[in-house]
Amino acid sequence: MSLAIELRAVDKSFGHHPVLRQLDLQVPERSVFAFLGNNGHGKSTTIRLIAGLAHADAGNVQVLGRDIRREREQALADMGCLIEAPSAYPNLTAHEFLSIATRLKRLPATEIGRVLDVVGLQVDRRQRIAHFSLGMKQRLALAFALVGKPRLLVLDEPTNGLDPDGMQDIRRLLSTLPERAGCTIFFSSHLLDEVEKTATHMAVLRSGSVRLQASIRDLTRALPSVLSLDVDAPARAAAVLQAGGHAAVVDGAGRVAIADVTREAAGQVHRTLLDAGLTMFESVHRKPSLEQWFLDTAGAEGDAP
Repeated sequence: MSLAIELRAVDKSFGHHPVLRQLDLQVPERSVFAFLGNNGHGKSTTIRLIAGLAHADAGNVQVLGRDIRREREQALADMGCLIEAPSAYPNLTAHEFLSIATRLKRLPATEIGRVLDVVGLQVDRRQRIAHFSLGMKQRLALAFALVGKPRLLVLDEPTNGLDPDGMQDIRRLLSTLPERAGCTIFFSSHLLDEVEKTATHMAVLRSGSVRLQASIRDLTRALPSVLSLDVDAPARAAAVLQAGGHAAVVDGAGRVAIADVTREAAGQVHRTLLDAGLTMFESVHRKPSLEQWFLDTAGAEGDAP
């Protein structure tokens, strides 16, 4: 597997305050990778290390196959970054603003139309930025970062401060960028719901170390499933199912819940209840969201995202 970003045993302190401790991170190429954690746990510091804006005290930071400390200019040439809140000259149009980037990078003006198409702002190219919504400004900032076809896009909290419509627009855009723009997306967030709807991979940062790293698909598959049954006599139904070898309990909503039941095995559960003369009103086979799973399994530590 080719990696766009790789951090090995990275330490970083500010004065006597350690921020990152033996941090390991592997970001696959062409992934939408979410770097998840609460404020103050080291997300922004990690991003600054990846962008070459700070240096690790120990360990190694590789970006696009290059040591960011020794080959920073070569790595940055293939990287687009949006680290602070988006800012632009309000009296310029979107087209005029992006022309600054093309001139700095000595690229043809056709590059402006390409990135405006990618972020969905082509029809607004002649509108002054002062009249843009915050979501439009964020998409324009992404367009600026995409000038020159970078292989890696690094974003710090890209949906921060947006309204629900703006958040949805950015989520949709980020999920399509690997295919449409041919790049890897690495973004930080403290919102599990956002990660589940956007990312292909994720890592959870806590107290300066990565505690979990996985693909969203593998993690979702591993989440425990629950069969929730609405029956006329929950206590009796639970007893019948327990006698049949099922770990059934009556939950707080007065429903019978059975953990780790496959969809195929649910049919056997239904037959057992019907054969016992019980009436079943509803049966729902579900898995918890990533957010609920994280809160259930890790929230007790007090620093879950």
